[in-house]
Amino acid sequence: MRPPAFWKNGTDLVEKVYKLARPYGRKRLAAVMGISLLQGLFQMLGVTSIFPFLALAADPGRLRSSNYGRKFLDFLPPMDDGRLLLVAGAFAIVMLVLSNGVNLAAEFVRNRYAYGFAHWLRVGLLRKIAMRPYGVFLNENSAVTIKKVGMDVVVFTGSVFLPLLDIFARVVTVVFLLAALFLVQPEIAAGAAVLFFLFYSAVFRLLGQWRRRASQGLDQAQTGMFTHLQHLLGGIKAAKVHRAEEFLAGQFSRHSARQSRLMSYALLVANTPRYLIEPIAFGALVAVVLVYAARGMDFISLLPNLGVMALAGYRLMPMFQLVYGQLSQLSTWRHTMDEVYDELNAVERMLVERSSAGGDLLD
Repeated sequence: MRPPAFWKNGTDLVEKVYKLARPYGRKRLAAVMGISLLQGLFQMLGVTSIFPFLALAADPGRLRSSNYGRKFLDFLPPMDDGRLLLVAGAFAIVMLVLSNGVNLAAEFVRNRYAYGFAHWLRVGLLRKIAMRPYGVFLNENSAVTIKKVGMDVVVFTGSVFLPLLDIFARVVTVVFLLAALFLVQPEIAAGAAVLFFLFYSAVFRLLGQWRRRASQGLDQAQTGMFTHLQHLLGGIKAAKVHRAEEFLAGQFSRHSARQSRLMSYALLVANTPRYLIEPIAFGALVAVVLVYAARGMDFISLLPNLGVMALAGYRLMPMFQLVYGQLSQLSTWRHTMDEVYDELNAVERMLVERSSAGGDLLD
């Protein structure tokens, strides 16, 4: 049985990205992955930290008599309900601030790593290209090579490599948040996971063909822009002699307009599902409350669970949307990775062949 196209494309992308990033340092990559795991753990701790506060606010006696409450109070000195509520509230605030601090630190580490990698890759690719035999440069369009070094590496880093790192961090966070929600309400946690997954998977597959066409169109538009820009500015003397300035500027404008149009559509495609899922998610929460009301359950006892569910949903919805948006982004811009990967492999093969044959770089 052949694997689905999405799975094949995804594994191919991850494999190529890893081959590009591996020489930059496995320990660096492992450290980035480790702090992403830490980020997910602290997001879960930040969400669950409000449970004792809400339980105390709803019914202090109920918390004190429960097994969970007694274990929680064993860590604290004896105190009255008011002081206990203050301590629980302060603890929840500290944990939320701490989780956000870890979140910010993780974002900084990923960005620093990604753009440090971009610098290393850009300089390394340029040096290897410059080591090719002189005759190779006579048979290729230098504008395309400049695009690969000057633009494709930057776009690959910002639109493929960094989103891939972010996706790993978001998925880890989603798993931890769902685990926290599962401890509170297993049925709701399972339902939320299935709902979000099916919705975003359906939208992603539905728009797959458009993203592939957009990726090809963006690649063609960027190549056309750099080619005509090089013809106009790099060969300005010939352009003026032949009075081709307006023609070349018009060709550049045509490719630029196509790129702008496709980029605006790509942003729309990445953000649209958010506006569809928000009413569905809120409607599901309302339905849960109505079901509990129909069963005659005590809302005071439900308040802690509902609070954790609301905060988990508040964190989960943006996470699912960010994962979808970044998957859409990297699939739209993956042509930049293919350009850089193929160029780097081609240059390395050529240098190895020339070295083994003992050729002169001036040949």
